[in-house]
Amino acid sequence: MTSDLNRTAEHWAKPQNAQLGLYWTDLTSVQSRLNHKVSGNDCQDWLNYTLHRYFTGKLPLARCYSLGCGHGEVERQLARSEAFILCEASDISDGAIAEAQRAAIAEGLTNIIYTVKNANALTLQPQTYDAVWAHASIHHFECLDHVFATVATALKPNGLFILNEYIGPSRFQFPLAQRQAIQACLDLLPAAYRQMAPDVVNSKTSGWSDILPSRLPQRLLNKWRDGDLLTAIGRRLRFLFAANSGTGLEKSCAFLPTERSVISVDPSEAVHSAEIVPVLKDYFEIVEYKSLGGTILQFLLADIAGNFEQNEASESLLQMLYTIEDTLIETGYLDSDFAYIVATPKRGKLAG
Repeated sequence: MTSDLNRTAEHWAKPQNAQLGLYWTDLTSVQSRLNHKVSGNDCQDWLNYTLHRYFTGKLPLARCYSLGCGHGEVERQLARSEAFILCEASDISDGAIAEAQRAAIAEGLTNIIYTVKNANALTLQPQTYDAVWAHASIHHFECLDHVFATVATALKPNGLFILNEYIGPSRFQFPLAQRQAIQACLDLLPAAYRQMAPDVVNSKTSGWSDILPSRLPQRLLNKWRDGDLLTAIGRRLRFLFAANSGTGLEKSCAFLPTERSVISVDPSEAVHSAEIVPVLKDYFEIVEYKSLGGTILQFLLADIAGNFEQNEASESLLQMLYTIEDTLIETGYLDSDFAYIVATPKRGKLAG
């Protein structure tokens, strides 16, 4: 693999630490919200909804595929629901695949076949799969035309492509209105809800040890080019002080990334995310499309999600944020950055 692909594979081989409350989707309230947006039921997630709506009476499926499977959560949940006889799953990260295999073996799941593959050069046997699943993976693929054409050809005549995906601005380069809305919502939160816990601060500082000495000059140069060098140094010093003193740190700004900073962490991150839906429509008919939001919540709650435990005050604040995000999206002021999509191949397009 090229150096960029190696960096991507290494990045996603690392355990994704959910218990620290780093991510918006760590919150039970957010999970219920996303479930409701897809299924209309707080307790029915997108996978169960899809099985119930599109595959009732057809289970188990003979064969399906999980695209960019990561650590394998999607296939394992489907296997527990006896959704398939055989599922193939692939990811570019050999470390993630090893973890997925280990977890499947631990559960006694023998009907999942894992392989290390680069989706940008993916080949699949035509008209083989009843369903292809993609969860938070497509936005990492550079060659969207190739991936979508391959999936469309690989599906059986009545097969479905199911995506739960980030479709927002590429490389997280949000428009000014969205950036302002995220910061304004952060400013609305009481100070206690903006605090980053010591464990979160420690996770941030320990991440610097992953930067190879050979890459550090380039990281500093990128910060200088982005006009963010002094700010980044100051932020780094505050994190180090907070980590050494064992205190938390208040999140006073949203820390929205520059394009270079995104690439420095993972060159595949949101590489062509804004093009996913337009390119998908070239190869597929959209059967169902549901906006999931995340436009404000994703970066607003980053690093502070753990403060929003299930109590009356925190839930009230979350409901306020949900209302703001939904209103701005429904009025067309902002677009939804995440979507649930079910699609079927355009056979005429493929035949042509």
